Amino acid sequence: MLTLGKIDHIHIRVSDAAKAADWYSRVLGLAADTRYRHMQDGPHGVIMMANPSGTVRLAISQEEGAAAFSGAIAFVVSGQDFLEWIDQLAGERVLNSEGQTIARDSVRDHGFFCSLSFVDPFGNPFEIVSYDHTWLAGKLKLTKRTPA
Repeated sequence: MLTLGKIDHIHIRVSDAAKAADWYSRVLGLAADTRYRHMQDGPHGVIMMANPSGTVRLAISQEEGAAAFSGAIAFVVSGQDFLEWIDQLAGERVLNSEGQTIARDSVRDHGFFCSLSFVDPFGNPFEIVSYDHTWLAGKLKLTKRTPA
């Protein structure tokens, strides 16, 4: 049986590619991957953004009237990194889907993992997830599980 190797990239449509590239760089630490520079030209140009190790890649394309997709893109991190992501997102005044600024009380406790949901300036949904639940529950003083 054939199996898939890994996700190559996730394509995100936005109404302003330059603004999106700046946000993804500043907030998520992604940078334009110069190997894909040739793909930026033309009416359907794509800016390929990647983390330093190349394990996360987002293909950003500009389309008028682009609507956010349903679902969410979820990134998994360690417990310590999860705490740092809370601070990073809060410092950048990133919002959740209800329009509230991300803070430590934005963490959802799912019983065996924790998540932090947020949106980019175009309404595209993201999550930071950590399976270091026991450690995070102690650090964040989580007392009740969030219903799914």
